[in-house]
Amino acid sequence: MWQQREQLEKLDDMTSKTNEIVREIENAVQSSNSIPAPVVRRWMRVPSIEVQSALADLLLEHSHRIEPPLSMDEICSAVQSYYRQCLIQNFKGRGNIPNRHVAGYELVRWFTSLWSDPAVPRGYLVRLKDMLRELYVESGVPINEIVTAVLEHLFEVPDVQEFFADWKSDPKLSEAFVQAKEWGDDHTAHH
Repeated sequence: MWQQREQLEKLDDMTSKTNEIVREIENAVQSSNSIPAPVVRRWMRVPSIEVQSALADLLLEHSHRIEPPLSMDEICSAVQSYYRQCLIQNFKGRGNIPNRHVAGYELVRWFTSLWSDPAVPRGYLVRLKDMLRELYVESGVPINEIVTAVLEHLFEVPDVQEFFADWKSDPKLSEAFVQAKEWGDDHTAHH
């Protein structure tokens, strides 16, 4: 009984700290002040998915306010890790944390924004492609959900289809490529 109460108190304490950090991030986003990089890096070390969600919003929409600026690697690693967790765990009913399909849509939007920015080193796109491969082949995420939540919408951009062309000849990935290409060809976005 005593151990159970102690565990509940620890859980309440963790939840309280998580909520406090989420509030800190939300306040930083709503403020017009610059956001100190050391503070953002401290937030990045908090594994809570609620904190990662608030942080992803900050990094995707307000990274220009972080002083001194974070590296592209820091931003991309944090955002990629967040979306990876969302795609694997398919959160439902957890506040602002998206389920697999919404996370897939957000990931597509981020990927295509990176894709269309010539200043972004292509290596970051390769890392995202490798993550999608790993999720499709090894993670236990239902295969059709990676295709419908992410790949089909990425393949609406013909150049992105070409970026994934090596999947055609990989026996583990060829079916995903064919399904996503079929959708993409029918829904091509003209960029």
